[in-house]
Amino acid sequence: MSSELTRFLSFLEEQRAKQASFFPTVKYEKVLSFMGTTSLTGGAPSLSVHRVHGLAAGASERELRVTLAGPLPRAPLRGESLSVHLTRVEHYQGFQVKTRPLSVQALESDLVETDAHGEVAVKGVSIYTVHHSPYTLKFFENVPLEEVVQVVGAVRYALVNMGESANISPRFIFHHEVKDGHPVLFHGDGLALKTYMNLRSNRVETRVVLDIETYRGFAARTTVEEFAPHQHPEAYDKICRGFTAGNWGKPSRVFRCVVESVTPIEPVG
Repeated sequence: MSSELTRFLSFLEEQRAKQASFFPTVKYEKVLSFMGTTSLTGGAPSLSVHRVHGLAAGASERELRVTLAGPLPRAPLRGESLSVHLTRVEHYQGFQVKTRPLSVQALESDLVETDAHGEVAVKGVSIYTVHHSPYTLKFFENVPLEEVVQVVGAVRYALVNMGESANISPRFIFHHEVKDGHPVLFHGDGLALKTYMNLRSNRVETRVVLDIETYRGFAARTTVEEFAPHQHPEAYDKICRGFTAGNWGKPSRVFRCVVESVTPIEPVG
């Protein structure tokens, strides 16, 4: 196993211990991670971490302008959109702010603008909740801007994903192991939402694991596959115990993610 993969495994163990105090209501061993997915077959999402400089209302009542330290890793391509993930980790609450896709009808400046000082303004036209609660189901397609500002207005860092149907979702890693020289991560899903839709067409993801105080960590390129409980009984048992600890019922689907490579990641700005 490469030295980078070994460092990644050590980091996972460190974070499992360190993150316990951040989630006192979920009393089970776990590591918070963030899944970056896109719908483009074989395409690896372009994830980055940025310091947040401000949130402001956009051109309409449903639009939100998120200002970040720049630069972005690259410019969006035709058909791609941006998703900004803002999460209040200590309450396990957060939102995704998504732009429209770049198209004939939408220029790059309709998605994102960079000013002379290097600040990046991402122009979100849709907001989605990303935490487990009845609120998720009630407001999933129509989140009031004042709720977003109240919950995540003070967060210091955001994750940005760029790609076709770009999506970022938090997932607890409840089990990991090493197989054929590669770390393998295991998690469960409660609902078949955007992440699952993306994985149906593209099993390549970028999984980010961070120190949730500094937002430094690793971005792992992984291949995701669904598994049956009998195929990995230890992992399935741990996922179910984790879901029970979080009062989330039983997972509807369970997944294993084979880590192919990792790179260090840290906030821009």
